[in-house]
Amino acid sequence: MENVDVLIIGSGFGGSVMACRMAEKGSRVVVLERGRRWLSDDYPSVSQRDWFWDEDEPEKQNGWIDFRYFGDMSIAMGAGVGGGSLIYANVSIEAKPEAFAQGWPEAIDYAMLKPHYATTGVMLNVQELPGNQWTPRTHLMKEGADAVGAGDRFRIVPQAITFDPDWSSQRDDPYSYGHSQTWVNPQGKTQGTCVHCGNCDLGCPVQAKNTLDLNYLAAAENAGADVRPLHHVRTIRALEGGGYEVLARDLDSHCWRRFKAEKV
Repeated sequence: MENVDVLIIGSGFGGSVMACRMAEKGSRVVVLERGRRWLSDDYPSVSQRDWFWDEDEPEKQNGWIDFRYFGDMSIAMGAGVGGGSLIYANVSIEAKPEAFAQGWPEAIDYAMLKPHYATTGVMLNVQELPGNQWTPRTHLMKEGADAVGAGDRFRIVPQAITFDPDWSSQRDDPYSYGHSQTWVNPQGKTQGTCVHCGNCDLGCPVQAKNTLDLNYLAAAENAGADVRPLHHVRTIRALEGGGYEVLARDLDSHCWRRFKAEKV
């Protein structure tokens, strides 16, 4: 039995932010993530393998996407350190004030969340597509909006992607990874700039996409958090004396791990 202060299950948006903030406050934090820690050379967009996660046999198949079909609805979930940030389309749009008019706890409203949108935007390095890099489709959408009198509603969505303002589609072989400019982010992780290769959801090969493993989780680890990939949580049990017991399967070593945590 391993004792920890805070045990976080999953390393997606909720888990990564919690890990970062709790570790910064001095708690001993362990993050259990069912998927693997991906390196850019291993991304399916590069390797052309390990596409899917199999919930029935995760020891044998622990790929990039957990895809589940429910007849009239399908769900695609990220499987790896960074959770859903690995496969989402990088869009970062603030909810409008009217979205909180009903269905939310009284303590949560737009004014309360507004400062946190700004904090998250900095952490994820949220930007807009530079005007000199609009695609033909973007120009067409703008022209269409103007034509129907809705030009004032057209906007470029903010994205958690790092763009190079000097990139141009007029370069020789413009989408070559070699045009990506290397930089080091505030959490000490080396990344690149976007070359518009279109692999955002399948693993950005130049790491211009600001996934959580490169910022919030990196900050958590810098503050002492322990992120453990390939740990598949199976049970959570509240203890009589307080705290919780968590049982997880270590998919790498095929062993069971047992944890006791004050908070889960």
